[in-house]
Amino acid sequence: MKKYLKSLCAGLTISTALVLVGNQVTYAEETNTTTQASPAATSESSTTTAPTMSTTTTTTVTPTAPVTGTQSLPSAISTPYSTSVSTASSALTAVDNIVDIGGYVNVEGLPATLSEDGTGVTYSFTVSYQRLHSSDEGQTVSDLLIRVPNIDNADVKFTLVGTRDAIGNPVDVNVPMSIVDYNDAIENYTGDDEYGIPTAEGLANGKKAYVLSGNDYLQDDGKVKSYNIYTTQNHSQSVLVQVTIPMDQAKNIKYLPLDARAEWKASDGASTVRGYESGCQSLEEYSNHTVTMNGDPENVGGLSDVSLITDEYVYSLSNPSSITDDYVKDGHLIKSVSNPNTYITPNNGDWRTIPNDININSTTFFNYIDTFTLRWNPTVTYYAPVSEDMADQDVSMVQFGDVVVDYVVQGTSTQLQPSYMDTTLRPLFNADGSLGMYDAAENTSELPQTITYNGDVYNLVGPSATSLVSGLLLEGTTHVVYEYVLAAVPAPTPSTPSTPATPAAPTQSTQTPKTADTTNLSGYVAAFLAAFVGFSLTAVNRYKSNQIF
Repeated sequence: MKKYLKSLCAGLTISTALVLVGNQVTYAEETNTTTQASPAATSESSTTTAPTMSTTTTTTVTPTAPVTGTQSLPSAISTPYSTSVSTASSALTAVDNIVDIGGYVNVEGLPATLSEDGTGVTYSFTVSYQRLHSSDEGQTVSDLLIRVPNIDNADVKFTLVGTRDAIGNPVDVNVPMSIVDYNDAIENYTGDDEYGIPTAEGLANGKKAYVLSGNDYLQDDGKVKSYNIYTTQNHSQSVLVQVTIPMDQAKNIKYLPLDARAEWKASDGASTVRGYESGCQSLEEYSNHTVTMNGDPENVGGLSDVSLITDEYVYSLSNPSSITDDYVKDGHLIKSVSNPNTYITPNNGDWRTIPNDININSTTFFNYIDTFTLRWNPTVTYYAPVSEDMADQDVSMVQFGDVVVDYVVQGTSTQLQPSYMDTTLRPLFNADGSLGMYDAAENTSELPQTITYNGDVYNLVGPSATSLVSGLLLEGTTHVVYEYVLAAVPAPTPSTPSTPATPAAPTQSTQTPKTADTTNLSGYVAAFLAAFVGFSLTAVNRYKSNQIF
């Protein structure tokens, strides 16, 4: 850090001296050439003419499904990976010796999505920029330093999504970029544009697209992760930056910020890698262009401590209660998370054109043209931003939603069984940018036809009047309520006495009925009567005998 500050002071002293000397020389030239006519309006050669773009329409998906409870629709934020092409001017006009190229950089945060593997959250940004240069290529700013918070387990990826062809026409591409350590790159750097953004023809011929990490004391201090991109092309080019964070960590990071700004002023336009080693001057030597805040080189505010970024942002770290203000609107920044002198460039959904800053305060605005007195050298035409501070920030916002199914007795809040988690907490957007869906009626696990509670059986009636059993995933918890009623118990049926069967009527027969054989019966009766008579006589005789004696 001390080494950096020493270099910073030395660089500032040298740059100040150069500006003063340059001013004196320019003044002398102007004094000796007072009869020289002002240069005519100058435009770039065919390789830098901004082509006219046709207008297309941005398609934004807006949920329209009914909601219950405290749910809210996703905020009015850009749909991931969608762009709209606005009409760009077909010609650049010089005022004095300055050609206004529009903005230098635009950062547009996209809605955070579910990661491709489904285990994390991916925060995404479209970062577009174009280089500043002079007609003699004696002064250029052609790099972009991108910083994101240094978060454990975060994975950062870059994809080149917009470049130019050999004559400057915009070309949409989708090319992964390789990340190379800055120190490793400069060891074998040849001084050409090998690390610059390739043209469309270069990509077709196999040239790779690179991002160099590091070359930033704030990364060395562990406060941020820093990445550098370079170009030798004119007009805007664009990269997609994706920061993927594990789900558990992402649940505590609603807004993830990204800062991008021009970093190095150089004296040639052919090389790409920039730094003190190549004789460049850091633009962050100027207090209104540094990423840090309140003059503290260690304080990068919400760019390091993402917990500070809320809808009501506490501006000063040293005195948190000193200033509060609206901070995020419609999912995008309206104020810098770090240096308050960094103006937020309006988003336009179009990497081909970069808007100017608005509501500029000239006392705090970083005006490159005035800072480096470009109008003092009228023999050179400068292609530079007039109303944009060559820095921008935005956030990617995550919105979470889940779906819970409840089972209640109809007309009451009595729960018949524990709630069922149909959809666990996750980002509203899928990895491909589409809105997530849910369905709480897919199987009997989430939609049982009967439930036994306290020994009683309850039958399903259906969803409650306010429940939507399937639809778009919404921010917050979606409650789906199924209602049940007690199953009717059948009353006992009294038993009915059985009626004896009626004997069948005899069937007439033409045969002569068989006569019953009564012979044996008559014999039995005669024998019985004889025995009875005999017994009676014996009894009488014995009686009489007893009477004689």
